[in-house]
Amino acid sequence: MDKQQAQELIEKLFTTAFDRDSYQHFLRNLLNNYEPRDAHYTGNYIPDAFKQHINQYWRIGKYVDPEDEELDLLVVEVKSLTKLERARSSLRNFAISRLKQFEKESSLIAFYAHDDNGADWRFSFVKIDHEAYRDDKGKVRLKQELTPAKRYSYLVGVHENSHTASKQLLPILMMDYADPRIDEIERAFSIERVTSEFFDQYKALFQHLAEHLKTQPWFRRENDDASVQAVSRFAKKLLGQIVFLYFLQKKGWLGASKSESWGKGSRRFLWQRFQEVTRSGKNYYRDFLRYLFYDALANERKDQNDSGYYSRFDCRVPFLNGGLFEAEPGYDWQNDDIEIPDRLFHNGEKTKGGDTGTGILDVFERYNFTIKEDEPLDKEVAVDPEMLGKVFENMLEITERKSKGAFYTPREIVHYMCQESLIIYLDNCLNSFPESHEEIGSSQISMYGNEGLTGQLKMTATHQHIRIPKEHIETLIREGHLALENDTRVINKGRETDTYKFKLPESVRTHALAIDSALADITVCDPAIGSGAFPVGLLHEIVSARLALAPHSGINHSAYELKRHAIANSIYGVDIDASAIDIARLRLWLSLIVDEEDYDRIEPLPNLDYKIVRGDSLIGFPDGVIKDDKACKRLESIKSEFYNETDQQKRKALREQIADPLQVYLQQAEQYTGYVIDFDFELFFSEVWHEKDGFDVVIGNPPYVQIQKFSGQQVQKEWETQKYETFAKTGDIYCLFYEKGHRLLRKHGILAFITSNKWMRAAYGEKLRRFFSQKTQPRTLIDFSSFQVFDSATVDTNVLIFTKEDRSKPVRACLINHDFTRSTPLDAFTEKHSIQLDDVSAESWVISDQAHFAIKKQIEAVGFPLKDWDVAIYRGILTGFNEAFIIDGKKKDELISQDTKSAEIIKPIVRGRDIKRYSVDFSDLWLVATFPALDLNIDDYPAVSEYLRTYGRKLYQTGEIIGKDENGSVIKSRKKTGNNWFETQDQISYYKEFEKAKIVWLEMSPRPNYAYSDAPLFVLNTSYILTGKKLKWLLAVLNSEIMDFYFPLISTDVRGKTRRYIKQYVELLPVVPYTHSHAAFLELFVDFIKEVKFNKLHLQAAFFEQLIDGLVYELYFPEELIASGKDISQHIGELNPITDQMSEEEKLAVI
Repeated sequence: MDKQQAQELIEKLFTTAFDRDSYQHFLRNLLNNYEPRDAHYTGNYIPDAFKQHINQYWRIGKYVDPEDEELDLLVVEVKSLTKLERARSSLRNFAISRLKQFEKESSLIAFYAHDDNGADWRFSFVKIDHEAYRDDKGKVRLKQELTPAKRYSYLVGVHENSHTASKQLLPILMMDYADPRIDEIERAFSIERVTSEFFDQYKALFQHLAEHLKTQPWFRRENDDASVQAVSRFAKKLLGQIVFLYFLQKKGWLGASKSESWGKGSRRFLWQRFQEVTRSGKNYYRDFLRYLFYDALANERKDQNDSGYYSRFDCRVPFLNGGLFEAEPGYDWQNDDIEIPDRLFHNGEKTKGGDTGTGILDVFERYNFTIKEDEPLDKEVAVDPEMLGKVFENMLEITERKSKGAFYTPREIVHYMCQESLIIYLDNCLNSFPESHEEIGSSQISMYGNEGLTGQLKMTATHQHIRIPKEHIETLIREGHLALENDTRVINKGRETDTYKFKLPESVRTHALAIDSALADITVCDPAIGSGAFPVGLLHEIVSARLALAPHSGINHSAYELKRHAIANSIYGVDIDASAIDIARLRLWLSLIVDEEDYDRIEPLPNLDYKIVRGDSLIGFPDGVIKDDKACKRLESIKSEFYNETDQQKRKALREQIADPLQVYLQQAEQYTGYVIDFDFELFFSEVWHEKDGFDVVIGNPPYVQIQKFSGQQVQKEWETQKYETFAKTGDIYCLFYEKGHRLLRKHGILAFITSNKWMRAAYGEKLRRFFSQKTQPRTLIDFSSFQVFDSATVDTNVLIFTKEDRSKPVRACLINHDFTRSTPLDAFTEKHSIQLDDVSAESWVISDQAHFAIKKQIEAVGFPLKDWDVAIYRGILTGFNEAFIIDGKKKDELISQDTKSAEIIKPIVRGRDIKRYSVDFSDLWLVATFPALDLNIDDYPAVSEYLRTYGRKLYQTGEIIGKDENGSVIKSRKKTGNNWFETQDQISYYKEFEKAKIVWLEMSPRPNYAYSDAPLFVLNTSYILTGKKLKWLLAVLNSEIMDFYFPLISTDVRGKTRRYIKQYVELLPVVPYTHSHAAFLELFVDFIKEVKFNKLHLQAAFFEQLIDGLVYELYFPEELIASGKDISQHIGELNPITDQMSEEEKLAVI
């Protein structure tokens, strides 16, 4: 089938009402060939659990792919459109039940509704996932009843377009030469590809709109920076408003006639109005959008019988409130002229993909929008609210957020972190009671079968008050949404039966009211909210759990009511970026409207000005600033009133009553501190501290930016004034966010962050590791290692969850390895692969898999850290300008011939590339050793002085710009120090150590590359030296396979497998104590290796390295090697040493 035929086939099928014959014709072309069936099931053939949803279904065929994987083909008639749209879990579970009955693992299913004659339908791919289940005890295993199959669906029918389906199914339809594999069919339902394409086009819309807005006089009122920011914010907000309305019109809320109810409006309202406006010669933005945004949607119409009717458009438009459609500050929309030409909304330009139209409406009209929030197991291949969050956050990255180290967290990670936080929170709330002890008393008698208590000690019973086992809480949070319909049916029947049993554990059902109360009472904050992914994620989890509890708690609120309550009472967020605040608020509003089902009266959106706030989370009031509690409580009362206020004038007055006192407090604090403070948590969110003394949960993905990038800036000084224990000038601001998050928590509160994992081992992370080990109880640590979590950044990450309490338990830790994929459920993977870290401290935190962890513990049990040996480690020489200070042998001879005194300060040096395993290749390079520690008078060395002066101002240590090269690049002098112009950049007070016998090694290396030298020899700053005793013993152990295995467990990758062998890590290597019996062999083999390498006998060198490895294994694992008969020391006979007095031939003869 050619491309045009395939496109026509998709267009004909997916933009019309469901027709079974057309559908089967499509399947024959999609799959090339399948085995037809005509099995019809109705009445009692429909399982009882699904009769309220399903009228009938057909099994129309079976497909076997080239790898013998089978695919079932079904058509399902659902009772109503409402069931089709809302009963997603039930329809998925029905599909699962059919797959089990017909013994298949995947299926293609057409779902259509009886009551609208299939006008809107779903084309779904369903696949049973055999991984990651938990039984009622929380154990991971396969389940037979609540199977975690995933359903991916295209929205199709008369109200939809076929752009996305065409893009993704076209390649399979055109593949006549081969039958498609089932995994290829599954990829055609990929939501990620939709997200990527939509984002690219959304980004282009933003850029085109922003370029035009720059030409408008209204945006040129201020300085250049302010103008750029105003353009960016206006463009992003305008696009966000239009996208919001695309979801709104999906619900039928826009354009209904005066006599029609909400929900009857056009699903293409914006596009139809564009056609009407432009046909009449008017401008879409000036004559339509402005009035829609800033009047119809933003102003309440109380004086009308029908407050929804908007006379200018002669149709119904809901008043939304909340500020989303308020004009930008300073923008008088009725009088200020911002012109936006119609071509930016619709045009005839061709896209790279061959579509027509690059305008805002052109692009949005091509996509399907779904008002259903993302569910992990049921995804619609369309633009959903969650996807929109990802697009928005990536939009922020295009501009300012990219430099601020902010990245969008994948939805699977958000789900996991939100669920884990809730599980710990509920466990703390419901089970955290001190142990109590009760005397058994008279009951003690019957326990022993006698009447007397003579000789018996009084017995007591210990009560630990575990009302709800944690694994039962996990079942509620992770699987409650799957149990809701089932448990409701059991309650309606009045009892459990063989067919229907409760899915929620008994302890959860018994204490449902207490759990619901705890969920209603939770407070949550994201201090770097971005697009709002985490607060929205927690909002979903809270509401999902409360809905699952409803049959047992008796609290029957709608999802909308529960969401509105949670936003009002539980959710808080802060971000330094104003656009992020706009987007986070929009996401919360969008989350509300998708669940608004009361079409008699559409509730106005709440005002989130003092829930989601712009500010710098890291800089608040320092200690000593006194807060006026009475004034704060007055503000809390006004904020509560403001949250629901809909009258524009009253809202403005209340906003001023809140903002003015807040500004006074901030200005007073500024006078006290001497720097600007624009936000303080305890001031803006004072109600949280009055009620709980902090948040229950702090969650998020704080930015990752090195603090040194702010060197010399005011903000770095301000961070220092906040007295962060974790502050390090070489550190990262996410460290400060961890500590700030800890300060924001109430006692026993939970913090869950995803950040860079560098703190676990890096030197700058020492303060943070100490902070965690001394002031928190780390609960869960997941190191993603080199697995790339973020699509848009190469950052090695980890998830850390801790509670604000003294540490008393091990840390549950998990290393993500090659078994993990993006589709792997994170909770199941961590359950299977976690280990316990018992002794976390300021030292490096290391996670490995369970087998490696056991080996690591054995190595540590035998050895002692290298830093505890009688050794010293030094870094090589930093000259600041190697071109001048490193000379070859010819120049060295020249300088000495001019002045023999020059020899005193010219020393042999090797580069990193000259350092090999066990030996060093000297390349006749020499160091002009003018170390500041020597306090030299350069005039005493005239030849050296004259030579160095030829480099002029380049040698100055002032950091000044001295010119440009022929390519226009800036030339600077060396870094500014207090040293003389002729001296090396670093002091090198330890210069005498280089004259001693030593071990040398290269910093950057994929494996251990330690070498021995007993000659005076210097190394550059890319290498290290170690001096002390028993160096050959140490060299053999450090170069061994044991240390090659151990080192990656305590260090981090730099590039690929390359690692940094810096002092911080090397000094932690556990070296086995010196043993005379083995030392004789090891030290001798070190000499042998050096000699054979000198003679380029590489095969022999490898042989002796293997012998060393075997001997070192014996030192660390003696019992294991002896038991297996693989100890080699018993087989090594008496060996003769080699000496410096021997000739090369004599040495080789001995070897």
